[in-house]
Amino acid sequence: MIKILIVEDSEEIRDILRILLLEQKNTAVYEAQNLEEAVSQTNCVFPDIVILDLNLPDGSGTTLCKKIRSNPHIYGTPAIIALTADTRQESVNNNLISGCDGYITKPFNHSEFIIRINKFIDRVPKKKNTTLVLDNIKIEMNKKEVVYDGEIVSLSKNEFSILEYFVINRGILLSKPKILNYMWNDDFDVSEKAIDQCLKRLRKKIPILKENIVSKRGFGYMLK
Repeated sequence: MIKILIVEDSEEIRDILRILLLEQKNTAVYEAQNLEEAVSQTNCVFPDIVILDLNLPDGSGTTLCKKIRSNPHIYGTPAIIALTADTRQESVNNNLISGCDGYITKPFNHSEFIIRINKFIDRVPKKKNTTLVLDNIKIEMNKKEVVYDGEIVSLSKNEFSILEYFVINRGILLSKPKILNYMWNDDFDVSEKAIDQCLKRLRKKIPILKENIVSKRGFGYMLK
């Protein structure tokens, strides 16, 4: 599975990119709308490709690019593709010097975007360890295996999925409808109580989550 992180504050552009990327084979798409979320996602997901808007609400995307390139032991070595409306040669050169592997201009043609992104997808090693880490919890994505304090924890499919989802979105407040959509794909026969029950079982199996997953009354949950 090739993991692609979209860092873009425009929900409309994120939606377009997500749809285009999910049409490609063997891709998983993650999203962040600012630098803070992007750093958290990169540290947890270890994406293969980062599509990075350079003009974000809380700073320049170049900051994230430099952080990733300066700390490969923490963030990995993803391909970074800048999204920018500034096509001046000086700006392009600065982005490449900062560590971007390429750039896509805004607004972009959908067909051209697919051609460009597939060149980067083709470069990703076919066999790559996909591991998420949260403190003393290790999630092996390929094996669907969770190790806590050095021991394998037996989880159901739903328990594994919700743990994966929270770790990927650490620090982000997740509404119950959003969690339901991720886990059960708009199955309207599933109530929000299913989330509460699933988390109750998960917290029992992995005690550290009792404090780390907090409930926001009337909205949903967040992994601290």
